[in-house]
Amino acid sequence: MRLCLLLLFIDLVIGLYDPRQVETEVVLPELRFLYQGKRISPWHDIPFLAVGNDETSLLSFVCEIPLGTRQKMEIHKSLKMNPMVQDKFKDGSPRYYKYSPSIVNYGAIPQTWENPDFLDPDTGLGGDNDPIDVLQLNEKSCERGAVQRVRVLGALALIDDGETDWKLLVVDVDDSSNATTWKQLSDIPTERIDQVTDWFRVYKMIEGKPMNKYAFNDKPVDAQHALRVAKQTHEHWQALIQGKASCTFKKEACWVQREVPLIESDEL
Repeated sequence: MRLCLLLLFIDLVIGLYDPRQVETEVVLPELRFLYQGKRISPWHDIPFLAVGNDETSLLSFVCEIPLGTRQKMEIHKSLKMNPMVQDKFKDGSPRYYKYSPSIVNYGAIPQTWENPDFLDPDTGLGGDNDPIDVLQLNEKSCERGAVQRVRVLGALALIDDGETDWKLLVVDVDDSSNATTWKQLSDIPTERIDQVTDWFRVYKMIEGKPMNKYAFNDKPVDAQHALRVAKQTHEHWQALIQGKASCTFKKEACWVQREVPLIESDEL
């Protein structure tokens, strides 16, 4: 395993490593991530910044819940190599969206972490203990486990159960749909932003939970602000893997690989 990740690190340094070539395999109940046939962590081993990055706003995105699906999948923070698994309700049953199928391609930015002990300056609340969430707005469904290059257009400062839960608004730049022409927040149709904002405000109410809230009077922040937030969560992840912060998930310590050189992204 050490040799595999060392070679992965070398590939990145000399420009050969392309996270879009990451593959997945199903080993129930896990969706595992592979690069050149060897297991990797989708949380720690896929770079924060996208490869072939000719824009400062291109990040890597890992697809967890494709558009039009209900299965609530997530990167498991405490299992070794952080496979993707289906979330569960408190009674142990598999979690699905009850409100409706997902209206976005939902996922996360690797090498990020919303630290519960850090009070976000925009919300005054700690983070939700997860990699920062992503709402990818293209019309085409992503493939679960796929890694995409995405352009950050803005973000919604969601407050969920007293925690800060940022949602980055992005588009896949390698898709051929009209959304790839969107360069900034104002390019997103207002009705699309309203649809997404309303959905994430109320979707948990059918489960008996309270309505979610937003900072900034329910309005999204622009790309510059969103990238600053994303960079901040990347710095929190760096502190985590350096042992300067701690993380638990489902009463177990988060799995963090510290025994080999870690893939580092260039600074924004």
